[in-house]
Amino acid sequence: MDRNLLDQLIPLCDPTALPRVLGRPDALRRGYTPDAIKHRLATKRWQRILPRTYLTTDTLTWPDQLSAALTFAGEQAVLSGAAALADTGLRSVRRPSSVLVLVPREVTARSHGWVRIRRTNRLPVRRLAPGPARAPDARAVADLALELSELDDVRALVAEVVRRGRCDTAELTDELTSGPRRGSAHFRQALAEIGVGAWSAPEARAATLLRRAHVPTFEQNAVIDLPGGRRFVADFLWRRLRAVLEIDSVEHHVAPADLDATMARHLLLETLGYSVIHPSPAVIRRTPGVFVREVSTWLAARSEAMSA
Repeated sequence: MDRNLLDQLIPLCDPTALPRVLGRPDALRRGYTPDAIKHRLATKRWQRILPRTYLTTDTLTWPDQLSAALTFAGEQAVLSGAAALADTGLRSVRRPSSVLVLVPREVTARSHGWVRIRRTNRLPVRRLAPGPARAPDARAVADLALELSELDDVRALVAEVVRRGRCDTAELTDELTSGPRRGSAHFRQALAEIGVGAWSAPEARAATLLRRAHVPTFEQNAVIDLPGGRRFVADFLWRRLRAVLEIDSVEHHVAPADLDATMARHLLLETLGYSVIHPSPAVIRRTPGVFVREVSTWLAARSEAMSA
């Protein structure tokens, strides 16, 4: 291919181009005098978005915010918590209103506005990925879990990252053990629940309720072999009783397009002699006593039917 045509199709990156976010030390190194910086701010060619941190374009985007937070915090800073996990494909994490940044203990930078600076003796090595410096997933999950006030939100977060292979329970346990104990109760419980088989927040809640009620021992996410070499993974299985409990949740577990397939599996399992029930996450959350009683009654009836 002609070299000139290639250069047109793939423009070369100019290493001297002015970045969208610029720290004051970098601006001075580039030859901007204090008066020149002051003039650009006064004429609104630049915007001061944080102390000693400037936006050199018109619109502040989310990536600009992350870059600005790191620029403000210093060269060794890394993003953590929701800021490190947002926009990485996790359904359980949304962009936060404030950005958590980890820095070494000796750094003197302090939180300002929407940037929260946390000094730590355990500064993680940044994740090997393009973009802004982010803490590894396990550390980011642990930091976010400590901030979430609802147990189900922590359950959903931990279940999703483990289910998707973003990190494993051993890595999360290391973070739990090494991190602060204060505020870690939800993280500790969620990790224990996911560690014994829960794949979603509703599953974790249901499993905890059933164990506390001492219902017959069950398997979680248990494989059932189907005719033709197919396999089905049951949320809860009482294998001897041929009893299956499925928690079908559009929010936490299945997409709307999967509902028809779920009903087809239900019919197939019933045809093969299994009894299948589908309690909703709302029932489990709002009326846990009713949920436990109904499951206990169902299992007792199933035991009688199998013994007849």
